[in-house]
Amino acid sequence: MGNISIELLPEHVATFHPTAANLKPGSFVFLTHIGGKSLAAQAGAAARIKAMGYEPVCHLGARNFTSRDEYANHLSALSDAGVTTVLMIGGNSSDSVPPMHSAMELLSHSIVPRTGIKRIFFAGHPEGHPSIPPEILVPTLLEKINVARELSLVPEIVTQFAFDGAAMAAWGAGLRKAGIDVPIRFGVAGVTSLPKLIKFAMLCGVGASLKGLSRQGGSILKAMRDQDPGDVISQLRIGTEAYALKGIDLHFFPFGGWEKTLNWIAASSGAH
Repeated sequence: MGNISIELLPEHVATFHPTAANLKPGSFVFLTHIGGKSLAAQAGAAARIKAMGYEPVCHLGARNFTSRDEYANHLSALSDAGVTTVLMIGGNSSDSVPPMHSAMELLSHSIVPRTGIKRIFFAGHPEGHPSIPPEILVPTLLEKINVARELSLVPEIVTQFAFDGAAMAAWGAGLRKAGIDVPIRFGVAGVTSLPKLIKFAMLCGVGASLKGLSRQGGSILKAMRDQDPGDVISQLRIGTEAYALKGIDLHFFPFGGWEKTLNWIAASSGAH
């Protein structure tokens, strides 16, 4: 499966004990940023991931910060903890009026060049974004990539998870056609029960690709066993080969627990 990455809540890092056999040293481990959660906990989790020999990627959600100073102080703390890679996103909508709203505002802050940050991930949305018009998504993404490069940062894309591998590959081909040549990590849901998959799909605004999930097997929507992303990855592989896409990797959302997902990855990789 190539160079995979995985996503964790900071509070789950204390019990995160992968082996080199199921997660290669140096792999990216993304750490979420949820409004109201401790920023210090994310920095501490990043330091632990770094000490384990993996590369922490800290989410930074613009709307989750209470002030520009809070963001600047947190980014400095992450840099002091050895973090060199972050994911900059707008974040979830808020009832309050946040001081920042977008990844571009995070990227353009004067603190960024004064830290040790070297790589920036931006979010990709193969199924579109629930609150951003589709005609704006690609130009905005291209603008962020260009600004990152002006700051001598390495830009990459990591996508929201989806269940239609063919559509994901077509979306990636569309980015390449639009002149976006950065590496893409396609998000897929890890090994998870079907009810939990449906729950997170609806929460994350990817309900449309549940149709793709339902096409993966005749009675899959009635099955209560854990679902794995094998069919989605197979479709994605066929699509990326057909479009001759390069610079493609996988990012796993382990909704059913990191152990199940990493064990499945190890077993699947060994079978090929």
